[in-house]
Amino acid sequence: MELAETLLRLAALLLAGLLLLYLGLCLVLGYALLHPPRIAAGAAAGRGWFIDPEDAGFDCDDWMLETADGLRLPIWEVRHPEQPDGPVVIFSHCWGGSRRESLQRVGFVFDLASRVVLWDMRGHGEAEGTSRLGTIEVDDLIALIERVAGDRPVILYGYSMGAGVSICAAAREELHERVIGVIADGPYRWTREPVHAMLMHNGLPSFPILDTVHRALCVMIPRLRGSERAQFAARLRCPLLVLHGADDPICPLNSALEVAEAAPESEFVIIPAGGHLNLHQTDAHRYHATVDDFIRRCIERRLAAKQGHT
Repeated sequence: MELAETLLRLAALLLAGLLLLYLGLCLVLGYALLHPPRIAAGAAAGRGWFIDPEDAGFDCDDWMLETADGLRLPIWEVRHPEQPDGPVVIFSHCWGGSRRESLQRVGFVFDLASRVVLWDMRGHGEAEGTSRLGTIEVDDLIALIERVAGDRPVILYGYSMGAGVSICAAAREELHERVIGVIADGPYRWTREPVHAMLMHNGLPSFPILDTVHRALCVMIPRLRGSERAQFAARLRCPLLVLHGADDPICPLNSALEVAEAAPESEFVIIPAGGHLNLHQTDAHRYHATVDDFIRRCIERRLAAKQGHT
């Protein structure tokens, strides 16, 4: 009898320990998602990146955007003095990225833009707050557009999480006349997809921890429930360019294709041997040519529409 009671106590302690371990893993994952690694000047220098626009040879205005809930987000506004009539191109970075990461891509669009705007999303780079996984960031991007665009047409250019933020912002009815194109590099349809892939890629279990964390995050961030990107792509009134790596281990190729197919007007380009966040390096010539051609077509379409109304 005493042996049986001892075994029951040990079993109860073991179950309690496993439960605590499970809850601890959930807390670690949830905290990590809302507090991504930050890429500041030191981290950028360590990766061999340009540290700031001046380092890359661009003239730049450096200022802060204040969000509706009082956070301060750093902005770099790069001006092209010889293209005053070009569109404003706004870069939105990935989860764990920053405006310094976006800076490495400015050369792909600079020659056609009147201004290129780079920002740190909340909880990233040197911005205040914590990440909201591409949900409330949509409102921040819309506020940024209102601040910098004036009467100029806008092209939104995002990669990974930033691609979703760009698509969701452009889908807003109030921006249908202002955003003339969206470039989405390595997008995903569901927020769970890249998290699952990152866990598996690092040899960590996904089920059932991710389910628990996702449910908890949906309570903390209610808009996360409705952040499926294809439904927003379906509401676009401008062309969508989706670029995706054939060997992307983080964002599934089929998921990106579904986002592109949902849009009324889209182009889907696969970069052979491309992974995640490296398409502009895997085949720089094709990448640049594709982005350049897309922006030119968006500008021509805008001019034709304006002439049709005169």
